[in-house]
Formats: sequence, structure tokens, C-alpha cells
Amino acid sequence: MKFVDRPSPNFDARLTPIDLVVLHYTGMQDAETALRRLTDPAPKAGGYKGPWQAADVAPETPLGRASAHYVVGEDGTVFRVVDEMERAWHAGASMWEGRGDVNSRGVGIEIVNGGHDFGLPPFPDAQIEAVIALVRSIMDRWELGAHRVVGHADVAPDRKNDPGERFPWRKLADAGVSIWPDAQGGDRVLCKPGDKGERVHALHASLAEFGYAMSDGDDPAAALFDPATEAAVRAFQRRFFPDRVDGLVRASMMEALDDLLEQIAETEED
Repeated sequence: MKFVDRPSPNFDARLTPIDLVVLHYTGMQDAETALRRLTDPAPKAGGYKGPWQAADVAPETPLGRASAHYVVGEDGTVFRVVDEMERAWHAGASMWEGRGDVNSRGVGIEIVNGGHDFGLPPFPDAQIEAVIALVRSIMDRWELGAHRVVGHADVAPDRKNDPGERFPWRKLADAGVSIWPDAQGGDRVLCKPGDKGERVHALHASLAEFGYAMSDGDDPAAALFDPATEAAVRAFQRRFFPDRVDGLVRASMMEALDDLLEQIAETEED
């Protein structure tokens, strides 16, 4: 890997040990704009025009400070932005496995890509090879299993879609730095937004066991397929069923969830 230092002042102290790697896309016009944004100590709206903000916003409007530990360019260059020992500000309001403050737990990797705002372009091979090598080095350094690598959409499904349905998670899994399900289930729809009852409760339980933020009341029969459920389902589909991101839970998705949970259980037993 080719490393280039682009240090950011946007960090503070970690509060918990590292146990996650969180993958993002930058979602901006180009690498330089993203790096400038992630290293800016006082960002203003006028400096980062794009579809993410209203066209008539006042140029001097302050923006939230942001950063990541690494940024991976399209040519495979890895920019070191914040030291891994520090808490970079990449995940925002987020949760995984019932715990918040993902910034304290995670190593954040921003992958240069225009994202959904710019047509979700493909990720070049050189870039993905660098991501794989970087993630592998982080996993080795912090003794993390492949299931500890997640997307921004996983930890914040109600707000984020990145790294998006064109990100090659399967290629990462084949390289041993992510996980992938063996699912042959059919297309039969088991539940959908607005549904209630035991089947939705079972879905919630599986999604929560995988890591998504889910909540049910005391009565399983009253479990509701609400917007938070749909957001988590779509995040799961973007990652494992990228050709069908529609929020409908099919037999194949439930089989995939079961398989992934078995894989994780076996890993944690070893």
C-alpha cells in the first residue's frame, strides 16, 4: 500500500477498545474535496456545495466537523487522516449490537466514491485491493474477526446508505475480510412494511442478533414492521442482496441471516 499523510485536527480520545471497522464512501465530487472536508477544523457550507444541502443555504453556515482514520483513493493510495488510537468522527449517531458511540469502537475508512448523489460509480479494482489490504492489517492489529467489518449503513440505517449496493462485499468476503452468506432460499415474501406479529418479531430478533438496532414491546404478536425495521432490512439488502433493495423480507433473506449468525457463532467459539 502507498500511504500519504493528510492529518486532521478533528478527533478526540477513544472511550472504549476498538472492536469494529466501519466502511464508508466519501459521497463527494472527488478525493481532494473529501480530504479537505475531513481535515477542515471549521467547515462552512459555502466550501462544500453539493446535493446534500439546499442551494440557497448561507455560505457562512457552519457545518459539523468530520474525519476518518483512513481515506482510500481510486488509485489505491491510502491517506492517513487520524491515528487509530484516537476517536475519529466518521459514524455520527449510530449503534451496533445495542451499543452506541461507534466512533469510540470503530476504525473508520472512507472510500473515495461519489456515492448515490453522483450516480454511485463503480469502485476501481486498485481501490478495492487497497481496501482489502488495509482492512486485513487492521484486523490483524486489533485481533478482529471478519464479522467485525461493517458498513456505515449497518450502524446508521435510518440515515445512511454507504458504502452502497455497488460496493463489492463479496470480494472482501472471498479475501477473508468480511462475511458472506450461503443462502438458497426462495423469493417468497415473508413480511413487509406495515405487517405485525410473530413473524416480524422473529425478524427483529435475528436482525438484532446480527447487530442492527431493533426494539420490540412485551407482546411478540404486536411486533410492527415499522420504518426502523425497513431501514435495517434495506441496509442488509444493500450489503447481501444488492440487486433487490426493496425492503421486502423474503425466505432467502431469512436463510442468509441464519447462515451469517451461525458463522459468527462459530467464529466466536474458536
